[in-house]
Amino acid sequence: MSEENYGVLDLRDKKFTQVTNIVLQDKIHLDKTADKLVYVMLCMHANNTTKESYPSVKTLAKECSCSENTVRNALRKLKDLRLIDIRERKSKESGQLSNLYVLLNPSVEYEAKVNGTDSNRDATGSK
Repeated sequence: MSEENYGVLDLRDKKFTQVTNIVLQDKIHLDKTADKLVYVMLCMHANNTTKESYPSVKTLAKECSCSENTVRNALRKLKDLRLIDIRERKSKESGQLSNLYVLLNPSVEYEAKVNGTDSNRDATGSK
């Protein structure tokens, strides 16, 4: 039986994905697993500097093990929450390309709502 190494996890030579914690913690707006998984896959595809990616809806559906309609609904929700920006890409030769997705920093208001500290709401959650 070999001795296991319980030292600090060293990810310097591994590929990994960074995901904003507040998105993972959101049980209010992102109540479907697919919503969060689509966000995670966009994070995985994103350039670390520009935060841009351009996977197709078909690719996201395959990676998330869900339908293309489910991916489109998740993308719409993420855009409405201002967690991503969606920009159309077109080519003169072939027309429509996959969209460009840009990861945005969650707003202070979004974080407050997720954390339950939204100052615009009373104790019952009403405005």
